[in-house]
Amino acid sequence: MLLGLELLTLHFSEPLAYFFAIKDKRIAEVEAEGYKPVSIIIPTYNEGDKIRDKLLNVMKSYPLEYAEIILVDSSTDNTTEVAKSLGIPIKIVKEKERRGKIFAVKEGIRNASNDIVVITDADALWDDPLIDAIKYLKGEIGAVSCIKRSNRGTENAYRNFYNVIRLSESAVYSTPIFHGELTAFRKSLLSADEIPNAGADDSSIATLIALKGYRAICTKVRAFEYSPKGLDYFSWKTRRGLHLVRHFIRFLPKVMRSKNRKYKAIFLEEFYLHLINPWFLVLGVVLTAIYLPKLFLFLLLVLLIALVIPQTRELVKAWVPNQFFLIMAQFKALRGEFLMWKKESK
Repeated sequence: MLLGLELLTLHFSEPLAYFFAIKDKRIAEVEAEGYKPVSIIIPTYNEGDKIRDKLLNVMKSYPLEYAEIILVDSSTDNTTEVAKSLGIPIKIVKEKERRGKIFAVKEGIRNASNDIVVITDADALWDDPLIDAIKYLKGEIGAVSCIKRSNRGTENAYRNFYNVIRLSESAVYSTPIFHGELTAFRKSLLSADEIPNAGADDSSIATLIALKGYRAICTKVRAFEYSPKGLDYFSWKTRRGLHLVRHFIRFLPKVMRSKNRKYKAIFLEEFYLHLINPWFLVLGVVLTAIYLPKLFLFLLLVLLIALVIPQTRELVKAWVPNQFFLIMAQFKALRGEFLMWKKESK
């Protein structure tokens, strides 16, 4: 029975075919037209140990005279006190209770005075100037995001693969996946009330902007994110996967009704990669092990060799576990939205 082998072949070949088909696409460079007023929203929950570095990073990235910094805070620690100690203008919106990031994001948008709104995680740092991202926010481009790097080697291998895809999808038209480290959009195109009360607020903004006929692109601006330690890494990956799974299911009907063929093709490809392709790996492994045990042992040997070769080791260590994280995320997604979660140790 060759079905198992066929599923394994499809699992690995389809993403690679997509990768090589679009990897050379490039976003046209644009010149910055000077600094523009921006509202930078930072949702915070017990970020007393990180908020100082975050604000210093923002100050380094963009002139304060053009930046309205908004902290939407539900902390029980000294986050706001540390923020105020820097002596810079900060608008603090204090939530009465913790309700989840999406509510903090929407509250921040409502309090934003400027058309260009930037949303960024408190534990993320920008490697490049913010202007290198928001300079694209004009004409047909309604939202921008970044690409990412991590302090974890296996996470970087996975990210490097998807960074290329995010940039290439953006060059083709738009990408349906944005990143919480840096998501910026034009408030005149999207109101807070249009964003669903769900996880993946960043990707929701990207998709909503694209459905309005504007482009949502990832730029070459790189952001650094800390990956959680130990068992927290597993819950972190599963939670992120859960938000994306529900995101793709939520917007699938609207995208299917869209007349934009380029965006529809990209969205459906990402839907396939996140919800369908992981199952081909599991089913392929099980069926091959049952019906073609000798071939299964040979493939297992190939996998072990790939784990030894430096050029393939990190990607294999990242790719295979991520497929199982996505499957676990699908099961967890059946239980509904998770808008609040235990804060992971980073």
